[in-house]
Amino acid sequence: MPPRKKQKTANPTAIPETPADFPNTALLRRALNQHAHALSLRSKEHTKNPDALTELDTWLTDSKTGLSAKISSSQPVDKTDMTSLMKWKLSRGKSRPTLLNLVASNPDALVLKATSAALVVVRDAKDDLERALLALPDACAMKGVGAATASALLTLQPPHLLPFMSDEAASFFAPTFGPIKYTDPFYKKFARAMVAEVGRLNAEASNGVQRWDSMKLERALFTICILRKHGEDGTLEDEGGTSTSPSLKRKRED
Repeated sequence: MPPRKKQKTANPTAIPETPADFPNTALLRRALNQHAHALSLRSKEHTKNPDALTELDTWLTDSKTGLSAKISSSQPVDKTDMTSLMKWKLSRGKSRPTLLNLVASNPDALVLKATSAALVVVRDAKDDLERALLALPDACAMKGVGAATASALLTLQPPHLLPFMSDEAASFFAPTFGPIKYTDPFYKKFARAMVAEVGRLNAEASNGVQRWDSMKLERALFTICILRKHGEDGTLEDEGGTSTSPSLKRKRED
């Protein structure tokens, strides 16, 4: 019998192509500017307190007193922090109270060890995505923490290389990756796609324009989804009334 031909296998680290309906640069920037409003809309879906999610998000991102500040200055991330981070994630996405209880059940020492080990890996990786992805097992050593929750923590480590895997952001890659799976392999595909888009956005940006990172891109995609859901995507139109249709092709910024 003739020898079998070797089947070609896809290179998991190959740069993914941009989805055909991915928002263009101008739309993404307008969306990023309306992220706070999107949070308010989402908060009203989950709680009677419309400011609850906004307050958690401020705590998360505050560069002086928030969780981002602790991570940027290499301070320990403890169980109280992880519990609040889970509250933020559940308020921003699907409500799954059992996950909050699981995170709260972790021993203090385990949380400190897992978060420290994971963040060090990402910090040392700098802009090397494949090295940064090696942090997932450490972060997921905690009960109630899977790839999505781990990414909510790891995206806060400068330079914000790893993206948070929200359902909203992942939905833009559904034509390529299929239904969302909360697994390490799916997250890695999502992260590679997001980082590739960040690279393209920054390559297109004019001098002096604020650069993109994975954290900003996720927030812009989240905002687009929420505003569309609430019928407010018309607010994302430019001054010329350009539609927010996802079929818009990306254009270079002026």
